[in-house]
Amino acid sequence: MIRRRLAAISAICLLAAACGSSGDSGGGDSSTTNFTLLPTTTSASTTTTGSTSTTSTSSTTLVETTTTMVETTTTEVNPAITALVMSGEGIGSAGFGAEPEGVIDYISSFLGEPSNDTGWIDPLSIGACSGDELRMVSWGVLTVIFGDVSAVLQGRRHFYAYTYGVDGEIGAAPSGLVTSRGITVGSRVIDVVAAYPAATLNPEDDFTAPFFYVNDNLRGFLTGIADDSTVTAILGGENCGI
Repeated sequence: MIRRRLAAISAICLLAAACGSSGDSGGGDSSTTNFTLLPTTTSASTTTTGSTSTTSTSSTTLVETTTTMVETTTTEVNPAITALVMSGEGIGSAGFGAEPEGVIDYISSFLGEPSNDTGWIDPLSIGACSGDELRMVSWGVLTVIFGDVSAVLQGRRHFYAYTYGVDGEIGAAPSGLVTSRGITVGSRVIDVVAAYPAATLNPEDDFTAPFFYVNDNLRGFLTGIADDSTVTAILGGENCGI
């Protein structure tokens, strides 16, 4: 399975070179009715020979008052979705070239402990990547890739790529992560093109699944290239055949 995926992404890298670069509130109103008793006084006066007498009588007026209560509902947004925005420069505040442990701690602060960590291994045991060592750390379907040689820099371990999504696992955790222009796994092709007008769409061939290409640092796999086809994975950085 890994070898097949490697071949698919390697084909994207080759084809990409030919493409060029380019709170919610809601609720209803509820009303309560209150009745207030206000006293009023009327006076009647009668006169008798040699004296005047006054008779006072009291009556009560019923006053109706209405109080309107508004119910407010607040929807809480997952902080990981807000923070871990994917782009051609990295994920959230973790930019390509950053030190590995810092990137792992940063993402873990939102997603918890990684679900998988290869440790430092020979790059050729995973894919056609440069350098002497490589490490892949995953949180579900989000994987970040580290190495000691990439187009970003050479000579020290650093963050240089990520993948988000696995074919056949749309909606798997961590769900809802988006690119800086709002594209995510499950987005329609028509939305990808609207967000990235210069993106190219490449149909399936003998080597790879359909994919979209924004630039060398941002691309992804599709179920097809029709308007209602969807994104199955998003790739950032130099994936080197992984």
